[in-house]
Formats: sequence, structure tokens, C-alpha cells
Amino acid sequence: MNFCTALTVILLALQEAQSNAAGATSQPAPAVTATATATATATAAAAQTWSLKYQFHQGQQLRYQSRQQMTLEAQVGENHRVDVSQVRQVRRYSVSDTNGDLTKLSMQFEDVWMQRQVDQEPAVEFRSSMKAGEVPEVFKNVAHSLRGAAPVFRVTGTGRSVASAVDTAKDLKSLASPVDPAADSADSDASTTAVTARDAASDPGSFLMLLPDAPVCIGGTWKEEFQVQVRGGENLQLPVQILRTYRLENVENGIARVTFRSSVRTPLRGTVIRSQLIQATPSGSFLLDISRGLMVQREFRWNETVIGALGPESILSSHGTQTDELLQAAAEPAAN
Repeated sequence: MNFCTALTVILLALQEAQSNAAGATSQPAPAVTATATATATATAAAAQTWSLKYQFHQGQQLRYQSRQQMTLEAQVGENHRVDVSQVRQVRRYSVSDTNGDLTKLSMQFEDVWMQRQVDQEPAVEFRSSMKAGEVPEVFKNVAHSLRGAAPVFRVTGTGRSVASAVDTAKDLKSLASPVDPAADSADSDASTTAVTARDAASDPGSFLMLLPDAPVCIGGTWKEEFQVQVRGGENLQLPVQILRTYRLENVENGIARVTFRSSVRTPLRGTVIRSQLIQATPSGSFLLDISRGLMVQREFRWNETVIGALGPESILSSHGTQTDELLQAAAEPAAN
């Protein structure tokens, strides 16, 4: 018995019990009648299920504006370092083909602005409109990736990415993540490079959050598992399994609100590996326009701390947010 069925059975049992109690008296009290009516309404609402699916059509253009701010703090003994990065970007997704449940899309960055500041040092900025000679050293890898071909990927109606091995090798190989400028720094410590799970650059298909395969009621949940790679040593990459759990919170005016949380499934040994996953398990929520089949808003939240990541008496913490919003066709976005 699934969650929706069990909830319906419980509410129906309560409704029947209240009806029997009301029938035992010759003159039912108005309060009892009102309670029974309210229970019947709650039963109907709980029994209702919602089919959540993405809907695309050939030639469709979707533009999302994203804003992210992350703070990475490291404490080793008396030494303290704060690394703050900000990203504002506009991405355009173009639907080139639809075939049954499968949709083919491509993604391009229209506008990207990034800033990184370490402690009290002057902030370093990057704009996608910069010429090659103007790009700061810390952002050169990002600038190079933005000049590459638009990645092409395929997704199902539930948001699962089904890119083939050929697509992955061709489209994702040269694409660096524009949301993690610290990884491009010449003086960054490889052992503390954070892994951002399924970000839009490492996996373009991840701009879609997973939807349930079957209709779901309010309070219903579904799960997703995927892998990220961490450094296990020199020239050694280790796969780590991430579990993400979703829950349908409510539906108002045709907009479904879904929350999610993430956790690491793979047993981990050593704080160095855990420190790389400090940004891989966000929580958050998103809004889905059910009739249009489009995600209209999303929020990620990070707040993790690892003790001993950089040696004895060390603390590494990361906290921040990212919001994504679907832009209307007539909107003129500004990344800065």
C-alpha cells in the first residue's frame, strides 16, 4: 500500500467513525455535522493525485536566470580564510526535437557574471563579454569552456537525462563548471575542491528536477540516485552515490511546490573525501506549472561543515544559496 492509498484509507475510516457517532443521536449536533463535512473535504483532497510531467515542443526556447552566492570558510589552528564567490548567469535551452517521451535540447550561456573574493583582498570579476586578454587568471578555464559548442542532451518527461555515451564525450568533455571558480584557482588545494552535484555545466540535463513516474498525492515522495566523482588520491577518481528525496508539499492555482533533500549513500572514509562533497548535498524546493509542464522556479540551499578536512584542529564549512527563475519571453534579463 503506497502513501496516498494509506492516507485515504485512514481518512475514510475517520469519516465513517464520525458519521456513526452522529447517527447514534436522534438530533445530530451542528458541530458534528460541520466536522464530518470538513473531514469529507479533507478526504477528497488527500485522495486526489497529480500527474507531474515536463512538456516540451519543437522550436521551444526556455531561458533561466540563475543567481548563486557561496561562502567557503577554512579554519586551521589560528589561521582563518574566507572565500566568497558569486555567479549570475542566463542560460538558454532550445528544443530541437521531440519524439514521444524523449526531448532533445541544447544549452547555451547567454550572459555570465562571476566574482570571487578571498578574505579582504580585492574582488576579482569576470564577464562573458570580456575579450581573451581581459579575463583574470582565476577564470580562464571558465572563459574557455563558454566558447565551446552548446552541449546537447536528451531528457524524458520526468526529467531523467538519457544522453548517450557519444553525447557525453562530445558535449561535456570540455565544459568546465562556471559555478565553482575556486576550482580554477592556481593556488587552490586539490584536496578541498568542492564537488557540486549535477550542476548545469557538468550535467546540462540536470536543470530539470526529477518528477515521479506515477501520479502522486500531497505528501507523496519519490527518490533519485546519481553519482558524483571525488579525488581518492593522485590520478584516482572514486564514485560516490548521492540520494535525493522529493516531496510534493502542495498545489495552488495549478502550481506544484516540491521540496527535496540530499544525502550521501556511499560509506566514506576520511575527511578529505567528505570535504569534497561539502556542496554535493543541497536541500531546497522548486515550483512546477502543471498545465504548461515547466519548472518556473527553483532554490538550492547549502550548509555543511567538515571537521579535520585540512588536518588536525581544522574546520571547513560551506554555506550559500542558488535561485533559478524561468524568464518570460518578453523579459530582458541582466546577469549583473
